[in-house]
Amino acid sequence: MCPPLGHSCIRALSAVATAAVASSAVAQTEPAMTGAASEPPAAQPRDASVAELLKRLDMLEERNRELESKVTDLSRQQGEEWLGEQRAAQIREVVRDVLADSEARASLRDGGMTAGWNDGFFLGSADGRFRMNFGGFTQARFIWSSIKVGPGFSNTDYVFDRQENRYGFDVPQVQLWTDGHIFSRDFQYMVKARFYQQFETELNKGNGVNNPIPGAAEYSAFELMDAWARIHLDDNWSVRAGQFRSPYSRGFLVMEQYQMTASRSVVDYHYALGYTQGLEFEYANDEARGRISVNNGGADNLLGDANAAYGANGFKIYPTGSYGTQNAPFWAQTTAMSFTGRLDWKPAGSWDQFRSYTSPATEEFGLLMGLGLHYQQSFAYQPNNGTPFLNDPTNTWFATTVDAQVNFGGASFYGAFFYNYLQSPGAIVPGFGGPANGNFVNLGDMNIFAFQTMAATYIIPKVELFGRYEFALIDGFDANAVPQNLRDPDPLNLLTVGVNWYLDGQDLKWTTDLGWAITPVHPWFADIEAGWRPSNSDEIVFRTQLQLMF
Repeated sequence: MCPPLGHSCIRALSAVATAAVASSAVAQTEPAMTGAASEPPAAQPRDASVAELLKRLDMLEERNRELESKVTDLSRQQGEEWLGEQRAAQIREVVRDVLADSEARASLRDGGMTAGWNDGFFLGSADGRFRMNFGGFTQARFIWSSIKVGPGFSNTDYVFDRQENRYGFDVPQVQLWTDGHIFSRDFQYMVKARFYQQFETELNKGNGVNNPIPGAAEYSAFELMDAWARIHLDDNWSVRAGQFRSPYSRGFLVMEQYQMTASRSVVDYHYALGYTQGLEFEYANDEARGRISVNNGGADNLLGDANAAYGANGFKIYPTGSYGTQNAPFWAQTTAMSFTGRLDWKPAGSWDQFRSYTSPATEEFGLLMGLGLHYQQSFAYQPNNGTPFLNDPTNTWFATTVDAQVNFGGASFYGAFFYNYLQSPGAIVPGFGGPANGNFVNLGDMNIFAFQTMAATYIIPKVELFGRYEFALIDGFDANAVPQNLRDPDPLNLLTVGVNWYLDGQDLKWTTDLGWAITPVHPWFADIEAGWRPSNSDEIVFRTQLQLMF
């Protein structure tokens, strides 16, 4: 058998076959040479002999063609088998080279390291024991605030801001954070800080005649937010210590970059608590999560922004909140005791979809309900609590909230109710500047009710319409303890409508909204950072904001 058969082998076989045919033909046509005296053969027809030879030739050519076809098939099969073995050998060689290169690269690292992007930048060890995530976001906005001026504004009114329209660009939030785990996923940590707008005088513009703006403004504050470590005791239980968001209300537990509107609501700003320092225990499974914290209490904003002063006769109250609950040393704390707890029940959906208030069309149905409780006793702030013969009253603060969110996949609804009860014999009543030692008043027993509702729906895959209504009412305080211009505050009634354009989810979002104050905005309800100034009714706030998260 010819190794791999080619055209030369085929031609040789054809020549042999042709020679055989010719030999056979000669043998049949020539007479047998048996001797000289032999008789001549009997005569036969010539045409029959030629026809027989042609027939046999045709048969041989047919067999020749069959043989050539078989030879061709055999050659192809042998060639393919040889090529397949060659390819397998080459692939094995490539795999060996890749593995060798991978081992060489790993040997160049001290223990191995990974880095890249997975919903954020990260560094990690090859074995997964260590990981550090980096992130942050920035918000840039244009805001316009309009209040009414004219009759009714006198030197005794709480509205001293005489400029009807204020507008401009600013950067309300710039945050940076890092989180991750060390040794294993059971030991987690987070550190977060922000640049924010801080100013001592707020909108203290005097009465428009001869009162200058006292104090100095500072716009470059840097504030520590989260700074905690968490240990997972098992699959359900964990404990964390440090500075963290009080486990009380979703209004503050939903982070700034995941808000529905351009800013957190006024109700949340005043009544959702904030950061605290302490110890928190958590139990979590697929359907429920419970958290309880022993902490330094909250620096509340129940009666307005503690850093705000309005007018030359400005009035500020620190009713019950702790002094220095955020990144303050132990000796500056004024809380006698403070406990905060929250219970969440999620009968439908996943925990991740409740990081924000929105519900994209591709999302499954989800339902989350929550209950929060807070109890705190704190001393009125002074440098040396307990000094003999110095008035040292204790304030008591109880707060509760219930909230619920429903995600329909393309639409969502959120609602929250707040109740605060205050016994405030040690409210501080400073003028301009810091707290005055021993300058206390008894505001009596106070009740504060508030609620908010919010609904949103997607009109196209990346565009969402939303609306929010807020209400708050302060009742029961001793009106004789406060100046005339702060007595009998009107309830807060705010309506906000707007649109979100999710260019790339929450990472790149453009929010535009318009707010209307149906009733006057009392100083105890004002939220300057969000654009709401103390004013009479029909205040308007327009905001448009671009957010980039990385």
